[in-house]
Amino acid sequence: MAGFNFADVSHKLDQGKFFGDVRHTGWHSDAVYEKFSEAEYARRYKLTRDAMAKQGLDCIIVPGSIHAMSMGHGLVWLTGHLDVRTAAHYVVVPLEGEPTLFCSMGGSHVEAVRQAVSIADVRPGPGNKFGEIMAAHLKEIGMADKRIGLMNAMSERFGEEYMPANHYLALKQALPEAELVFVAKFFHELMYLHSEEEIRFIRKAGELCDRALEAMMERAKPGVTESQLAASAAKAMMDGGGLPHLLIIAITSMEEPHAIFGNPRPSGRVLQEGDIILNEVAAWYQGTSAQSGNPIVCGTPTPYVREFFDEVVLPGYSLMADQLKPGRTLDDVYEAGGRFFREKGHQSRPLHIHCIDIVSAEPEVRTDGAVHKGYDNLLQPGMEIMLEPCPIIADGNLGMFLGRTCIITDDGCEWVTKLPIELYTV
Repeated sequence: MAGFNFADVSHKLDQGKFFGDVRHTGWHSDAVYEKFSEAEYARRYKLTRDAMAKQGLDCIIVPGSIHAMSMGHGLVWLTGHLDVRTAAHYVVVPLEGEPTLFCSMGGSHVEAVRQAVSIADVRPGPGNKFGEIMAAHLKEIGMADKRIGLMNAMSERFGEEYMPANHYLALKQALPEAELVFVAKFFHELMYLHSEEEIRFIRKAGELCDRALEAMMERAKPGVTESQLAASAAKAMMDGGGLPHLLIIAITSMEEPHAIFGNPRPSGRVLQEGDIILNEVAAWYQGTSAQSGNPIVCGTPTPYVREFFDEVVLPGYSLMADQLKPGRTLDDVYEAGGRFFREKGHQSRPLHIHCIDIVSAEPEVRTDGAVHKGYDNLLQPGMEIMLEPCPIIADGNLGMFLGRTCIITDDGCEWVTKLPIELYTV
């Protein structure tokens, strides 16, 4: 194992090479992190290695990019590590032997990571030379001429995204005998049925979503901006030990609306009486996430807004919610409510339902049918479902996103976002 023992270099920390990969310092040893158990990680690595063997992979390199469609994805599932400040970090997993996590920064940063994650071998990636550093490691563990999978960095629902080109080219140059294989579809099938430990953390993420919506409503008074509402939601999530994943918030007039969905870049638009707040929030908690959203009215709802919520938004949502139980399929959900909004003379966003593995994932229910791979069409205990129809009035000027997250159970579903559904007024 690389690195410098603290006892040997404790008086040389102003020298970059020593500071960058110093180990066994005791720094941050009193940090407190809620983690998954060793048994949970053993379950995940067995699933991973079984899938690797099936695809003939001797080793995989799993990136952990950070954005709305990833939140660490395969890397966070295998290690518990998430760094919101970087676009690239990796875990190298051989078919046999111990995994190695490569972080974006060294020194005290990487020592803190060692306290937080499940992996014993954690190394820095100085100077963004990840390709060269990982290539050297792969040679050390006998992978120089093996079949190495380069894994997709994000949820399969959103397409393919891999490591940066400079990291790939460095690997290719340093390992000319290796077979480097891009692997687009790997982790979803391993993740989509959640364990009991994961469900416990998902409940916490759902609680943070509820806190975020409550914090927004508490602050929502005339004169407050979209961005200030987002700040209150973010604070509520972080106060509870989580991280904001989505803060999508828009304010528009009920009399003259011009927003069908929340704004992914909350602005300085000021809330006034007679406005409606459209929103979707999502919270990340220790490698799981949940989402929620609910329209909020400032003042008294206009008759049209009241009627649209009561006669269109809520009934369409409820038709699909009633189907969320084991033994039903996403095709059943679509048949129950997928065309409801058009049948009522209105329209909607194309998406009604998506599942969650780490973040938003397939399968889906859309306005033109269910989208699935076959094995994930049947609703099964452990599936995490985000029901999120966003009906839009016929002229296309106002929408009302309504969403909650549930877990399919043995006898129904458990809503992990528990805020009661109603047209809230502030």
